[in-house]
Order: sequence, then structure tokens, then C-alpha cells
Amino acid sequence: MDYRDGMVMIGGACILVMLVAAMRSRTELLLNFILRAVCGLLAIYFINSFLGSAGISVRVGIGLASAVISGALGIPGIALLYAVGICARLLA
Repeated sequence: MDYRDGMVMIGGACILVMLVAAMRSRTELLLNFILRAVCGLLAIYFINSFLGSAGISVRVGIGLASAVISGALGIPGIALLYAVGICARLLA
């Protein structure tokens, strides 16, 4: 085995390890986003139910936009959705 062949094999192994690590972090990011989106939609459902039983007519819809916002921003995103709903209610 030549010195150059050894360097190419070590470099290839390093690149392979870096690709696996990058794919793992992307998968972890995607799973984290999906988990936050599902939990956010559940939170919106229960908050809507609570506000409805309390007689408050502010509601946030459960759909793709609210899933993306709650998945990307988490709890502040849910608060933002309700803030927009309150502002829309007050300005209408």
C-alpha cells in the first residue's frame, strides 16, 4: 500500500463520518420539529376547548400554517397565534 492510498482511505473515512453525523443532526432536527408541531397542535386544541368553555370566542385554527408556526417557534409561536387572533378580534 502506498502512502497516497493510505491518505485517501483516511480522508474517505473522515468524510464518511462527517456525512453520517450531518445526516444524524438533520434527522434529529426534523424529529424535533415534528414533535413540537404535534405538541403545539394538541396545545392549540386544548386551549381552544378551554377558551370555548370559558365563553371566550378567540380561537386559533388547526391547520398547516399553525403546525408550521408551532413547530418552528414552539410555545412562543402558539402565543403569537393567539395574539394575532386577539388583535384580529379587536380590530374586526
